[in-house]
Amino acid sequence: MNYSQENSKIENIIWDWNGTLLDDVSLCVKIANRIVKNHINLKLDIETYKNVFGFPVSDYYNNIGIDFKKESFEELTKKFVENYNKNVMQCKLHKNVIDTLNRFKEKNINQHILTAAHKESVLKLLNYYSIKKYFNQIEGLDNYKAESKIDIGLNLIEENKINKETAVLIGDTIHDYEVANKLKINCILIANGHQSKKRLIDNTKKGTIVINELSQLSGIILNNIYSN
Repeated sequence: MNYSQENSKIENIIWDWNGTLLDDVSLCVKIANRIVKNHINLKLDIETYKNVFGFPVSDYYNNIGIDFKKESFEELTKKFVENYNKNVMQCKLHKNVIDTLNRFKEKNINQHILTAAHKESVLKLLNYYSIKKYFNQIEGLDNYKAESKIDIGLNLIEENKINKETAVLIGDTIHDYEVANKLKINCILIANGHQSKKRLIDNTKKGTIVINELSQLSGIILNNIYSN
């Protein structure tokens, strides 16, 4: 997807949650290290994690040396979720989240969340951080397997009668880019989440905007620096 200044005004923003609005990378690295310790002698740091994490999560586990004969994917998922839910409220929103959401709301841009996380868990966190009021709709999965969110994304667009030409998905992973392509909407990626900037650039079409932090976003959206 290429970007220019000859575009229609953005009317709908579809946000990813984990890593994009919620800064939970350090927590995920800590939990991954607890899990992988039972399999191989490897300790992940944040940089290494960002270079291996991806979807489907089962592939990511394979890449860091998890032996599913030793622990099943279901067992690992349960272990991760228990640790994550126990500690997630120690995480903070990324810097400038509130200001950015406010600015878009003031411009009457509809905002939604599309996440591969468990929907009810995300709703609780949105209430905890007092930001649920900014979103027209929140869509997530009904399980903890972190599977693809393409189908629920298509439902979100249909239910809200979203004009795809004036919509953009904002995320932090290659999968967010893939989802945006399937939804046939624009995509902007932020490289302060679960994957490195190099991976985001190397695995997306030339012209896709990859920014370093959230503070850069409002200028892009409000000045219509995007195109199909």
